Amino acid sequence: MSRIVSVVGGALCILGVWQGLETYSFISRSEIVKARVTGVQELRGPPKPRQKTPVNLLYTDSSGHEVSAVAHLPLLQELRQGDEIRVLVDPRDQGQARMPLWSELWARPLTYIIGGMLLLLVGRVLRAKRSR
Repeated sequence: MSRIVSVVGGALCILGVWQGLETYSFISRSEIVKARVTGVQELRGPPKPRQKTPVNLLYTDSSGHEVSAVAHLPLLQELRQGDEIRVLVDPRDQGQARMPLWSELWARPLTYIIGGMLLLLVGRVLRAKRSR
């Protein structure tokens, strides 16, 4: 049992590091732009935990072209058509945008890493109890 818990914990840590590296890479190549909300997509059914609202955006890139993008925003944030927000956009993939919020960028990788480390600790405690 301790081996399974440790393997799952290690896998979660690796997943968290991978997602953290992907986030860091995205941030390092992206730029912050002001975008205008062109539409907020309605979600069907009751809200689910950690569900995000798809929002259509329009912004002007560094070469002066208007670009449409989609961002997924926390449900708690209320936006209406015409609102202006700041988003991070990757010049290589201008159709996707992310909110420049710590919680939106780093919460998932850290959650996986912390959860994985806790499972590794539980696996070690189980292994120590078994060897007594």
